[in-house]
Amino acid sequence: MLNSLFGFMNAIRPLSDELKEVLTENLEIIEVPKRTLLLKDGQTCDHIHVVIKGLLRMYYIKDGEEVCSRFMEETRMAMAVGSFYTRKPGYEYIETLEPCVLARIHYDRLQAIYKEHDEFNYIARAITEVYFIRSEERLFLLRRQSAEERYLYLRAHHPELLLRVPLTYIASYLGISLETLSRIRKKLSVKSAE
Repeated sequence: MLNSLFGFMNAIRPLSDELKEVLTENLEIIEVPKRTLLLKDGQTCDHIHVVIKGLLRMYYIKDGEEVCSRFMEETRMAMAVGSFYTRKPGYEYIETLEPCVLARIHYDRLQAIYKEHDEFNYIARAITEVYFIRSEERLFLLRRQSAEERYLYLRAHHPELLLRVPLTYIASYLGISLETLSRIRKKLSVKSAE
């Protein structure tokens, strides 16, 4: 079950057999149905979840509306960063969009593995860099690009999400209404048909 995760990590830096064994012992594999909340507003994020199979979304509530902030597909980490690292209650929700197989690890166990295995620090740093790049990418989209440019960027760089995520959540992620997203998609389909 962990082979895909180990393959992903091994591409960053070869894993020792000892580290694989430690991770196997400490990563809990769970199967979670679609539409399950793994984290709610007001809870402290105690676990990092790594998606083995399936798709998650992260969102928060603003003015009574859900605002999608991230999607996590296979090999991606899911956690409320601020809550996880400060050990304080957060404001975010994490929900499964598909039936999922997840590998999760508790904050305390993760910290112990960092202390015991220097090679894991290197891998975790590289994964964290990817997380921050995606976060920065989202901020750039929202701040600097038009609604159509945001959609085109998502279509070019993450086309799989358009096939797996309901359009309501895509619109929320892009910071636009569902109606605006529908107009953009219609306009682009007319252009491509010409």
